[in-house]
Amino acid sequence: MNVKMIAIQVFFAALTTPALAQDNQFTTADEIQMQNCWEAVTDLNMQGEEHTLNECIGAASNVCMEEEEGGMTTVGMASCIMRENSWWDSILIINYQNLIQVLEPKQFEDLRDAQLKWIAYRDASCAFHYNYWGNGTMRSTAFASCMLETTAQRASELSNILDMSML
Repeated sequence: MNVKMIAIQVFFAALTTPALAQDNQFTTADEIQMQNCWEAVTDLNMQGEEHTLNECIGAASNVCMEEEEGGMTTVGMASCIMRENSWWDSILIINYQNLIQVLEPKQFEDLRDAQLKWIAYRDASCAFHYNYWGNGTMRSTAFASCMLETTAQRASELSNILDMSML
């Protein structure tokens, strides 16, 4: 078993602990949907194809919207999207914490500085998307979508850095 597969198993095991699962309000079905997508991307990459974890953005929230009662309302969409966002945020945190262990101190200091600037960027960017829609209900969906896209892309980026650092 290679290092990447071990890392995948470790963070999926961490995500399925009751405390974390309860905190992010992710259902077991959501968790399975995300894990299946992650494993499919990993398997395709191991076969020499080039895929990114960004292909998994929306894997759980789209199913949630289709299957949950009220999932296609703006409130339902925002709720489904933020549920998936919590999953990506968990991955981001796990990858960040793992990078503390593998990066040189100066590298980690640079990452920490970048992460603080990224958080400020994400918050400002998503606030813009929220405010752009004024008082309409679409603003909650626009905000949630921005949070999901931005957080998932950063989680994927940190995952790639972690993978490269473990070589």
